[in-house]
Amino acid sequence: MGATLEIRNLHARVAGEENDILRGVDLTINPGEVHALMGPNGSGKSTLANVLMGNPAYEVTDGEIFFDGKNVLDMEPDERSRAGLFLAFQYPVAIPGVTLANFLRHAVNARLREEDPDSEGISVPQFVRMLRKKMSELGIDHSFAGRYLNE
Repeated sequence: MGATLEIRNLHARVAGEENDILRGVDLTINPGEVHALMGPNGSGKSTLANVLMGNPAYEVTDGEIFFDGKNVLDMEPDERSRAGLFLAFQYPVAIPGVTLANFLRHAVNARLREEDPDSEGISVPQFVRMLRKKMSELGIDHSFAGRYLNE
């Protein structure tokens, strides 16, 4: 199941600057909901995304952010990612020669090794079976697994 993202009275600025870019942001996103942040350039959309992910170029001057009941502001960027927060770029860089399946297998193995440093990870055949099963459950065409990352 998903987790709730709750932002309360968030104020933030570029680190070292005097003026807050975000001034009193309140937002709750419940599991299964989809929200779009829209506004003109300079309205704080990217600042909010960077603050959520823990970019050190930004500082929070007031407010709270909770994800699944945990204080996001106490987490390092990698902890936020493992908790389920992710920032996707509008124009991601293509990585020639790396398929989506290979990228995902390495990500899964990195997580497995984090939990157990002695783990050999998941084998290619095991991963392919798991990936196909998950893709079928989600109704995703299996051919996507062979596409190159971000192409």
